[in-house]
Amino acid sequence: MILEKDLQKIFKTSLFDGIDTAKAETVFAEYGAQSVVFGDGEIILSPQTEKKAVGIILSGQASVTTPDPSRKTLLRFLDAGSAFGIASLFSDEPYISVIRAHGACRVFLLPEDAVRCLLETDSAFLYRYLGFLSGRIRFLNRKIGYLTAGSAERRLALYLVSLGKETVRLDASISSLSELLDVGRASLYRAFDRLTEDGYLQKSGRTLTLLDADGMLRAYQ
Repeated sequence: MILEKDLQKIFKTSLFDGIDTAKAETVFAEYGAQSVVFGDGEIILSPQTEKKAVGIILSGQASVTTPDPSRKTLLRFLDAGSAFGIASLFSDEPYISVIRAHGACRVFLLPEDAVRCLLETDSAFLYRYLGFLSGRIRFLNRKIGYLTAGSAERRLALYLVSLGKETVRLDASISSLSELLDVGRASLYRAFDRLTEDGYLQKSGRTLTLLDADGMLRAYQ
C-alpha cells in the first residue's frame, strides 16, 4: 500500500519529478509497488535479494556498505529522497552493496517490471532515469578521487567539496566518515583541525561551512 503522503514525496524526487503522475500511479498499482518500514539495522537490499527493485528513501536514513562481512566498509548514507538500486536493475549480476536501515526508515520499492513499463511508456521518466545513472558515474569518479587523493586533509577537502554545498551538516559519525575516506579517526580529527586553523572551514558541531572551497583544494596535496 502506498499512502497519499508517500506519493507526494515520491513525485517530488528527481527520479519522478515532472512525469505523468496518473500513469505512474496506475503502474505502481498494477505491478505491486509498495512502501515498507524497516527497523534499525534491517537489510533493505543485498546481494542475496532475489527480486530486484528501485528504492527511494521516504523518511529516515540508510547506509550503503560493501558486502564482505569480514571488512564491511561504509560507502555512503542515503537520506530522504535518495534513490538506489537503479544501476544494478538490468544487470544479470546481484546487487554489489548492502543497504541497511540506519535507524527506522520508510522506503518506496518499485519492482523491475514496473520500471521497465515506465521506461517504455514515459519519456520523462526515461530521461530522469538516464540522468540518475549519469550522476552515479560522476559520484563514483569523485569517490575514486578522494580515496586516492593522498593526505587526510586533501581527502576530507575533496569529500566536502563533492557535496556541492557551501554549508553542510554531517549526519555520519566520525567513525563512519573515517571508513568512507579510508583514513584513521585520529588523522581525520587532525584534518578537521587543520582545515579550520588554516581558515578554509568553519565548524559548529556537525554543521560545516566551506569558506574558500577552491583555495582549500589548492592548499592540500
